[in-house]
Amino acid sequence: MKRLNKVLLTIALALSAGAVMATGNLSVSISEGEGAEAHVRVSNAVDSQFEMEIRNGNNDIIYYKQIQQPVKLVLNTYDFSKLSNGEYTFSVRLDNEQNVTTLAVKDGDVKVVDQVKQVDPYFGLLNDQLSISYLNHGAGNVKLYLYDEKNNNLIHEDILGSEFAVHHAIDLSKLKNGSYEAVLVSNNGTYEYEITLN
Repeated sequence: MKRLNKVLLTIALALSAGAVMATGNLSVSISEGEGAEAHVRVSNAVDSQFEMEIRNGNNDIIYYKQIQQPVKLVLNTYDFSKLSNGEYTFSVRLDNEQNVTTLAVKDGDVKVVDQVKQVDPYFGLLNDQLSISYLNHGAGNVKLYLYDEKNNNLIHEDILGSEFAVHHAIDLSKLKNGSYEAVLVSNNGTYEYEITLN
């Protein structure tokens, strides 16, 4: 029986790794134009409904658009000349992928400061085995925490490393029935996954 569980876990991890590796088709390119203009090119391998937003330094949304008709390519020019000096984030989201570009506006000019790609992790629960696959675009250490939701106690902690492709599994078979929460923390964000053991 243990051998069958190991085989099933190996298959589940292989499938989840393929699911994570198959992502990454979202491509965002932002180039500086004349003065406060930014030229944005968003593309994907298949027709998609992109979500785009711009936030100011206070994290307030100052622009939001969802592409209603699925397309493979979006080309836009944005004029930042009416915005106050400061940093802004331009985010493009598609399913479990997000591209965040930091822009600096100063005296009528816009500059690209940084660009980060984020892909949500894959969590899977099979036969009391929790498997996680994550593309670590942020390149920092990835940590995993497991909490008992009944009393919010931390019951397990792992440092998963800083490799680009992170794969990990936890055996939950010794835990009592109940509700738990897995929390994956990386440089790019915090991701939560609810677990119910019966």
